[in-house]
Amino acid sequence: MPRPPDGEREVRALRAELAEVREQLREAHETIEMIRSGGAESLVIGPPGQEQIYALASADRTYRLLVEAMNEGAATLSADGIILDANPRLAAMTGRAAAELIGTPVTGLVTGGQLDTLCWLIDVGAGGSSRGEVELTGPAGEAVPVQLATSGFDLGGTLLRCMVLTDLTAQRDAEAGIQALNAELEARVQQRTAELVRANKNMEAFSYSIAHDLRAPLRAMTGYSEALLEDCGDLLDESCRRYAASIQAASERMALLIDDLLQLSRISRAEITATTVDLSAEVAAIVAELRSAEPGRRVRLVIQRGVLAAGDRGLIRTVLQNLLENAWKFTAKRENATIEFGAAAAGGSKIRCHVRDNGAGFDPGYADMLFQPFQRLHAASEFPGTGIGLASVRQVIQRHGGEVWAEGAPGEGATFYLTLDLPT
Repeated sequence: MPRPPDGEREVRALRAELAEVREQLREAHETIEMIRSGGAESLVIGPPGQEQIYALASADRTYRLLVEAMNEGAATLSADGIILDANPRLAAMTGRAAAELIGTPVTGLVTGGQLDTLCWLIDVGAGGSSRGEVELTGPAGEAVPVQLATSGFDLGGTLLRCMVLTDLTAQRDAEAGIQALNAELEARVQQRTAELVRANKNMEAFSYSIAHDLRAPLRAMTGYSEALLEDCGDLLDESCRRYAASIQAASERMALLIDDLLQLSRISRAEITATTVDLSAEVAAIVAELRSAEPGRRVRLVIQRGVLAAGDRGLIRTVLQNLLENAWKFTAKRENATIEFGAAAAGGSKIRCHVRDNGAGFDPGYADMLFQPFQRLHAASEFPGTGIGLASVRQVIQRHGGEVWAEGAPGEGATFYLTLDLPT
């Protein structure tokens, strides 16, 4: 067979070489597709006798299952910002198929106004990371707020970046809802504050009316009954003099009730100036006043020293004065009268104080009535009073964020408890 010319041999060799290159490219393309799809179990790389086997499916399959099931969007970027891989969640967030995203610049995920932020967040080197917020362009062109976390890593000398995107839409909606609720709450608070201001003004007007409009006729009743007894006492029989004296006593009692009501009104509206109050010192001062008013009384006083609390000194003194005056009054018929003031820790930042006496006591079934205005468990003829003092005590303690209650039994005395804040 004749030998082909040298030129023809070169053409044939070139064609064979091209065919071999095409086959190698086809195999490489198929290998890449198998790797990307997870169909390749392993790769054998290296010259004969030096082959190395790399398992792909066992490692890659778990990774792909995880990435594809993520609730966050995820993508792998090349060093120049080209999307090499994207999971279904990112595709749903952008409204584009994952296959469409692969091979496109990552900057196409955002609008022009977000480019600087996006470029800053993805500009990390191997081992570096960044985190921040950016807005993607959603399926309908809407802005989708996301938190973007980027990490850089080196793969065989090639810089790759992995980014994870968390949709913040639900969080933003929740924040907007909270802001709306806060605005509504603030409006309600302003409305209630305005109502409270009106109520306080009405209370002030009522107090003014009590202080002025009711006192005038009471003074007249008291004055005329006194004049009747002084000027016409000799002309009146015993019954008439008793009627006039009753009118005078009732008028004086009404004036006392008015004073107590005004005090209760002032307490409910008084501004609280918190300070450290030495309760023991206040109790000692009040007891000294009671002894001075009735020097003949023999009462044993037990006062725990160094009891401190936080509150308004004037209002707290009113509380102690009411409780001690009650104890003083209801032990009047005891020969061995004893009044005790003490305190103990109540847990947290509270202190529990008590005023205890061995006086007349009360039926424990009516304990709740003690702190109601005008509620009395003893006849006025037996123990004088208006029934306002303990109502004032409860008002003050509640305004200080505390509690007040009482324990007792008929003929066995009473103990009044109250809680206050400890000094800071």
